Amino acid sequence: MIVCHCHGVTDREIRVSVQNGSRTCADVANCCGAGSAAVVAPSLVAEIVQGERRRLAVLKSETTASPWRA
Repeated sequence: MIVCHCHGVTDREIRVSVQNGSRTCADVANCCGAGSAAVVAPSLVAEIVQGERRRLAVLKSETTASPWRA
């Protein structure tokens, strides 16, 4: 879905930006422009960034957890 109509950035592009190291909305804006020129997009960008960071944290914890842990 297009999140930032000003720059034509999709939610997938924002998630990929986070996967590649963006940690803040400013990082995402520098990477792909999302949320840098509009009023509505920044809050949606922030929501996507936070959600993707949580998802990545869960994946990381699942891969580092010991399979022998009860």
